[in-house]
Amino acid sequence: MRTIGRLILTAVFVLLTLALVAVAAYVPAFFDLYTDFSRQAMAFLGGIASPFPFAVWEVLAVLLVLLLLYTLVRTFTQKRGFLCWLAGVALLLSILAFLFVGLWGLNHYAPSISQQVGLTVTGYTKEQLTDATAYMAAQAAALADQVERTEAGDLKTDFSAMAKSAGAGYAALGRQYDFFAVEKLPTVKRLLGADLFSYTGTTGIFVAFTGESGVNPDTYAASLPFTMCHELAHYLSVAAEDEANFAAFLASTAHPDLAFQYSGWYSAFIYCYNALYDADREMASAIWDGMSDTLRADCRRANAHYEPYEGAVQDAAQQVNDAYLKAFDEEDGVESYGKAADLLIAWYLQETA
Repeated sequence: MRTIGRLILTAVFVLLTLALVAVAAYVPAFFDLYTDFSRQAMAFLGGIASPFPFAVWEVLAVLLVLLLLYTLVRTFTQKRGFLCWLAGVALLLSILAFLFVGLWGLNHYAPSISQQVGLTVTGYTKEQLTDATAYMAAQAAALADQVERTEAGDLKTDFSAMAKSAGAGYAALGRQYDFFAVEKLPTVKRLLGADLFSYTGTTGIFVAFTGESGVNPDTYAASLPFTMCHELAHYLSVAAEDEANFAAFLASTAHPDLAFQYSGWYSAFIYCYNALYDADREMASAIWDGMSDTLRADCRRANAHYEPYEGAVQDAAQQVNDAYLKAFDEEDGVESYGKAADLLIAWYLQETA
């Protein structure tokens, strides 16, 4: 009977979750209330987790795995029903899915960030893509030699200091766009399992259950400030990955710290360059050959930095992330990260019109 009861409750939570998704997908007015609710929920949960210098969710995840293993062992040692245990796991997962979707996940169906900032996104020509890429390269190059660097030539970073100040870019944006006008943003958390996340290709992650934006400290230096702003964009209910990248660009380049500004322009160049490389390798090569040595060196060091972590583990993790994104109507899956180029080019065309 316990097994049946758990399965019934699992079905109830699954149906409730699907109902929430249906409402979000087909009732646009739903977001008149949901966005504020989600932000308040993240502020409350993040406020509980903020006193801890580590990502609380990482500890909770380990404890949950240990609990599941403990109950599984007890199931066999005390000869309890394995199906009942499986039903319990299914119930737990259905509850977590319901909470995730209800608290934050529905932001995937919210009005786009382009609407929030008054940006018109249309198609673009190859020439416009080339011009935008050259512009991003020039902006990044202008800052590349101004920022403080290590003896090895990398951008000099202080994770703790940057984690505390990352929200300053959004504070500046809040004076221009109401969507970003929030009282205070939390400190970005340093992820404890850096090696694990590096092998899965994860530079940052936002966990709605604790309202924490976490970043892998092993992220390449030139991308670190931008990545912090990306994860804070998720905290601000920007769920789509391309939109979080665009929000991070706006926040980074509006930040008073030159390191954040450089990181923003550097990242924007990377996204636009990759799009141009796919469209016209000859033009991409011309921009690459003509840009600053310092910017080019950062790009090369970034590739060398991440290369040792590439492999089967990263491929598997990417497939999981791809499935998650597609489940929330992001048709391009992990390719959506690169779709930030569409928003960046639209922004460039609007700014230079």
